[in-house]
Amino acid sequence: MTLTADELRSRPQPMNGATIPAPRTMTDRPRPKAIADLTLAATPTAVSVGMMFLRYTLTEWQRPELGDSAEAVLSGLVDQAVKLTGVPDPSPRWVELTDLALIRVRLVLLEHGVIVEVADRHDQPPTWPDAVTSLCSRWNSYRTNVGRVVWCELESPVYELTENGLPKRVRPKAADIDPRPAAPVDVELLRRVVEGLEAL
Repeated sequence: MTLTADELRSRPQPMNGATIPAPRTMTDRPRPKAIADLTLAATPTAVSVGMMFLRYTLTEWQRPELGDSAEAVLSGLVDQAVKLTGVPDPSPRWVELTDLALIRVRLVLLEHGVIVEVADRHDQPPTWPDAVTSLCSRWNSYRTNVGRVVWCELESPVYELTENGLPKRVRPKAADIDPRPAAPVDVELLRRVVEGLEAL
């Protein structure tokens, strides 16, 4: 389900008369523009279903540039939740499904990025793989009365704009010039090739 900013209740911000906004810190509360969430069974299929949901939502929100990074983050968080609370076996027996855990994936659209949240019933803080934290600007977790919520914030890339407001093209760096000298030319071989071509 997706909610727009008008449908969200936001906390009123105090007015302080300052002309320069305060720098953004970890205690700042971002104002969501939209929220989408999905509840999944904690099985191996949760990763692929969660990524389809993520791609669809980012396309709807016009944030496709975050797709690859958000997929890497979401797959890491959901995979960890399945391993800790669910049934990681791709072909489980019916007995293993009697107390099947649920995972909730929530995406929060911000002005300059997206927050990816995964809630599960595990009660310990997560491990943070470098592959996840290297893609995020902020990340954390908190406990709930039924488990925990793990979240990561991804910021949209900043582009340098042209005078018309379009993103500037980033030109690839020139290839390194090979410092090795060129092989010596075999003049006698070239003369024989030319003579052979003339004889045709």
